[in-house]
Formats: sequence, structure tokens, C-alpha cells
Amino acid sequence: MKTTLSNKVEKSYFVLVAILFVLLVTNAFGQNQKISEVSKHKYTLQNLEMGIKSDNDGVRESSIYFAGKYRFIDTEDALIEQLKVEKDSDIKVLIGLALFRMSSEKGMNELQKLASSDENPRVRKMSYAIYNEYLVNNSNRTADVK
Repeated sequence: MKTTLSNKVEKSYFVLVAILFVLLVTNAFGQNQKISEVSKHKYTLQNLEMGIKSDNDGVRESSIYFAGKYRFIDTEDALIEQLKVEKDSDIKVLIGLALFRMSSEKGMNELQKLASSDENPRVRKMSYAIYNEYLVNNSNRTADVK
């Protein structure tokens, strides 16, 4: 009885790992794209940038998430501007992750500054981790942030 149960658990675990592997591999090969390649609507970029700068936390969070998920490099400057004025620590980290997914060099430079100067220790720690991962992925160096 125990062996049958353990075989089912092992098979389930293997299937889960296989699915995660496929999802990670397909996601790893994504490239930055311009919004104009995805949508022909002339206000798409403006709407997404307005969402990134919105006063509504949910709209702002969703816009930042989608800019990073689909690697819309056109939004890089808007994300960096928002990172400088953002008050919510969770959204600061989300912006850092979006810029990381885009491999934004300008964004990573801002994240490096944030890692050493933000008042929130969680934001500093996450910014440092994201920046360090960016350096590891793009070279064999590590971050020297104090």
C-alpha cells in the first residue's frame, strides 16, 4: 500500500518538475519587444505608461507587471521614473524585477543606487539581489554594494 502511494507521489512530483522545467525554458528565451510589434493601436504605449504612473495601486502594479512580463522595452524610461518616486516597497521591487526581465542597463544602474540608499531594508535587500543576479547573468562579476 505504501509503495503504491509513494509511486503516485513520485510520478506527481516528476510531472510537476517537468511542467515547471518546460515553462521556465520557454520563458527564458523571450526577447525584448516594442509595443508596436504587438499592437497597432496608436495609444497603447501611452496607456501603459499612464498605468505605470497611475495613482491606483492595482492599475500601477498590473501595468508594471505586464511591461516586465512581455519585456516592453519602450516602457523602460517610465519604469525608471516611477522607481524614483514610488512609495510602496512592493511596487519598487516589482519595478526592479520588470527592469531585470528587460535586461535594462539603465534600470539596473538605478537599482544599484536604490540598493544602497533606500530607507526600507527589504527594498535594499531585494534591489541588491536583483542587481547581483543581473551582473551574474551578464558577466562573472558580483555586486559591490554597501
